Amino acid sequence: MQFSYADNSATVKADALLVPVFEGGKGLKEYAYGDKLAKLFSKGDFEGKAGSTLMLHKSDAVAADRVFLLGLGKKDKDGASQLGEALAGFFRNGAIHSYKLKHVAVALEAVHDDAQAIGRWCAEGALLGDYHFDVLFSKKDKKKHHASKLTLAGGKAAELKKGVAYGEVTAEYTAHARDLVNEPSNRINPATLAKFAQDMVKKVPGLKCTILHKPEIEKLKMGAFLGVNAGSDIPAHLIVLEWKGGKQGEKPIAYVGKGLCFDSGGYDIKPAQGMLGMKMDMGGGAATICALGAIAKLKLKVNAVGVVPATENLISGKAYHPGSVLTSMSGQTIEIGNTDAEGRLILCDALTYTQQKFKPRVVVDMATLTGAQVVALGGKVVGLMSNDDKVAKGLEAAFKAVHEEVWRLPLPEFYDKQLDSTIADMQNIGGNPGTVTAGLFLQRFIDKGQKWAHLDIAGPAMNDADGWRLWAKKSATGTPVRPLVEFAEKF
Repeated sequence: MQFSYADNSATVKADALLVPVFEGGKGLKEYAYGDKLAKLFSKGDFEGKAGSTLMLHKSDAVAADRVFLLGLGKKDKDGASQLGEALAGFFRNGAIHSYKLKHVAVALEAVHDDAQAIGRWCAEGALLGDYHFDVLFSKKDKKKHHASKLTLAGGKAAELKKGVAYGEVTAEYTAHARDLVNEPSNRINPATLAKFAQDMVKKVPGLKCTILHKPEIEKLKMGAFLGVNAGSDIPAHLIVLEWKGGKQGEKPIAYVGKGLCFDSGGYDIKPAQGMLGMKMDMGGGAATICALGAIAKLKLKVNAVGVVPATENLISGKAYHPGSVLTSMSGQTIEIGNTDAEGRLILCDALTYTQQKFKPRVVVDMATLTGAQVVALGGKVVGLMSNDDKVAKGLEAAFKAVHEEVWRLPLPEFYDKQLDSTIADMQNIGGNPGTVTAGLFLQRFIDKGQKWAHLDIAGPAMNDADGWRLWAKKSATGTPVRPLVEFAEKF
């Protein structure tokens, strides 16, 4: 999508002009043509509620072919984000396709906020709202029509451009993460996920990618990771990304993402319906790879690394069994209480590797880890666990800044005892509450003094609800790419 800028929204010759209006009609009179537009609809037809739109008849007051009133909801201090979310809803909900709109303009005269913020939110809203995963359709009529140009009119062009440049990057890499999760598992597997990371760094100067193959993983004695991989014909891959944008020698922020490209559940096999969506089980790995891409593309002044253990969890004569005991890279032994609790097994070795290799100042892991997360927090709220209050607050602030939802859960010591085994150092399952005991399992692999947080994204990674706040419908959301970029920049 091409972005352009204009001083006056009334004179922009576009297929459609979007006129943002706050609830109660606030803001409409701030447009020079507001009174004329108000005469085109009756009282009560449009109240400016968030997500609402109203198409008006052609008006000589503006040069655009069509006018859409765009409801922003109740006016608050953060008008930029309200506009971004409303814009996303408009692009996603069919008008672009139905009317074959190519050039859309947005009137900004009534949105009083930081111009860079407006630019960023408009770019993210339009690009992510216009996202459709339609590459696998063979017929053109199945593919969605996309707008090719967006004009921001009535704002400070120089500042808007800076914001748009930032928003284009965060939207681009969020869309990449969505693509990776939406792709079926016969197209995205450990090898092709690694290739995506390698191809990505070729387009981002300064970003480094290293792929550790199975012989190297074996030398590292990653027994938990390799145990999960044993049943698959595709070898495990450890994807390592490095960005050195900060001071030389400064400890990096480390992101570790679960790259489980397909999960059958292993011998504790999932029911058919539960297995159907398991292409999304590498959502944490996709977010990690794409967050590093965005951080590097934005040239953030921070040192950052991303580590993704990529594998499948399948059944064969070589697959690990319920009751097996695996030896992790840390040397700790794990009794397998359930082969479907595999994400924590690949993550624990990746966490050990990350700490030993990079000595990070903070490590954040993310995974579609537990069904219990969905039961506890639903499909839109990420579960956060951390051993450090400052890290937890930093992540909460990062999610809030981009209007994604997160909720901190406890890591009480009395639940940790549920992980104890009679024949090994621990079991890989600890019973209820399952999200918390999974976090406690991972905490056992965090070195003393290491700041760490765990994000369970099982529900929010794939949003099947009609939820416009995450800008996706029956599709991958790309969470938490944008919060990770925000956290890397601000923490």
